[in-house]
Amino acid sequence: MQAIRLHPAPQGSPAYTPSNPAPTSALHLDTIPIPKPSAPGEILIRIKASTVIRDMLTWPETYQHEYTIPGNDLSGTVVEVFSPSSKSKFKPGDEVFGMANADRGATWAEYAILTENEIALKPLHLKWEEAAAVPLSGMTAFEALFVHAGMSIPDDDEDIQENHADRKPQEDRKKVLITGAAGGVGMYLVQLARIAGVHVTAATSSTARNKEFLSALGADALIEYPALKTQRDVYDIIIDTVGGQPLIDSWGCVKEDGVLISVDSSSFNFVNEHTNQGIQRTGIKALFFIVEGGSRALNALSRFADLGVLRVFVLTCYPLEKAREAYEYGNGRGSGRGKVVLLI
Repeated sequence: MQAIRLHPAPQGSPAYTPSNPAPTSALHLDTIPIPKPSAPGEILIRIKASTVIRDMLTWPETYQHEYTIPGNDLSGTVVEVFSPSSKSKFKPGDEVFGMANADRGATWAEYAILTENEIALKPLHLKWEEAAAVPLSGMTAFEALFVHAGMSIPDDDEDIQENHADRKPQEDRKKVLITGAAGGVGMYLVQLARIAGVHVTAATSSTARNKEFLSALGADALIEYPALKTQRDVYDIIIDTVGGQPLIDSWGCVKEDGVLISVDSSSFNFVNEHTNQGIQRTGIKALFFIVEGGSRALNALSRFADLGVLRVFVLTCYPLEKAREAYEYGNGRGSGRGKVVLLI
């Protein structure tokens, strides 16, 4: 099979590490053997699409072993299930989507091994590239709201569609603030919060640029970051995706018994840091987390997509052999919304 692998640094040069990340020229299209399922729960998938994740070449996981195959998100078709296949939830021919564990990755390839709990049946109404764009960002948003913030998912499809249509009285709804609402995770947070039936305030660097987009996703109100300094005890839940000053200012905006969560990678120790700086407020549940992923979140996201209440955005697609160009484009600061996808 063909796969993109990260080759080691040239002999005599310093080894590639997170602090000395590999250049894109270290990504090579190689021909290697197709892997085989070797343990219960393992599934061989023919990959149709995977995503390019910003700054992947700075991740510690990228350098755990030589000749790493990058990639975590995927959509594709089940080829083989480790025997006895009768006990598996999946069978050859099933169209699936999901996310490989960060320690393994390996989805920038024609085939990859995943486990049963890392995949789910692909949403019927999404294309391969759209389905591959969902898992990492969508599951991060799902876990922030429905796991760590304790929000409830409506049981009935009609309730979900009613929430999406905004028919619930304003006074009955909890208030949720999302920073970086127009970003890769933020756009899922806005939509999932709307599905949950809460009042959604989207915080952004520019309401002029993002108002139409965020309102269409379901935001009830928009504010720019300086406005956070003037608000006090307003929101039941704040989900931060940007860190920095907006996260600092969020402590004053969240209610005394509220929840403050950050998924910004540079803010992994924000609770301790803000406590030492005297910013933290008692009585607030505050935490940073890294997405775990799993079939529960994937199945819910698939359900929402097929109900037509979850929109997915793909910025552009590249063939596998142009992975270098795709990574450089994905790490740029160009305009546009959605994921950069590799079609395989």
